Amino acid sequence: MITLIYGSSANRKMTEQELIDILRTSRENNEKKNITGMLLYDDGNFLQVLEGEEEAVTSLYKTIQQDPRH
Repeated sequence: MITLIYGSSANRKMTEQELIDILRTSRENNEKKNITGMLLYDDGNFLQVLEGEEEAVTSLYKTIQQDPRH
């Protein structure tokens, strides 16, 4: 098991509904991969902690890095 912590800045401020959608999708996808953690958002900035098996977390992080929203 590994823990990965990263911060990023959104390319624009997110609406409450966008954040709810991100959280819902993340929870659904992470549960399937046995990944846990937390996602914080404040004034256009994200801080996320991901925990799980190394391969699953690494794969997810690569996907996150490709997300054009940040």
